[in-house]
Amino acid sequence: MDRIVICGGPRTGKTTLATDLWEQNDWPHGIVRHSDDLIEELKHLGKDAWSEGSRRVTEWMDAPGPWIIEGVALARALRKWREANPGERPPVDRVIRLTTPHVALTNGQAAMAKGEETVWAEVEPWLRQHGVKVEHGTSTTAHQDPRMIDAP
Repeated sequence: MDRIVICGGPRTGKTTLATDLWEQNDWPHGIVRHSDDLIEELKHLGKDAWSEGSRRVTEWMDAPGPWIIEGVALARALRKWREANPGERPPVDRVIRLTTPHVALTNGQAAMAKGEETVWAEVEPWLRQHGVKVEHGTSTTAHQDPRMIDAP
């Protein structure tokens, strides 16, 4: 059963990779979830949107697989899950972290990437300690897709 998290900063190709992986695996059922869509839905909460969004994503992680969950909020969600379930194995089989944006970032996006990196540095050792497969990638099909090059 595959439970995959794709995390990293903004504009790194997380959504593109999630879609590609789902199609490559030809899974008959399951789901791809995008935490960034959830954060957008919660933006009326202001500064609490990120905290509430990552809390809700932890609930997604408790679902049986296969599933892929991707987004900037995933490092935070993993940290929240660990805090809520001390001593338990992470609820994921594989984590892919993308770090290279395929377009120039705004100042806000760059700050978001730095925050994600800080949380990731705290979460990664815990994942590895429990045998979760952790992969780092720098390039996805989003980096080569001409439709994505000029994306905002």
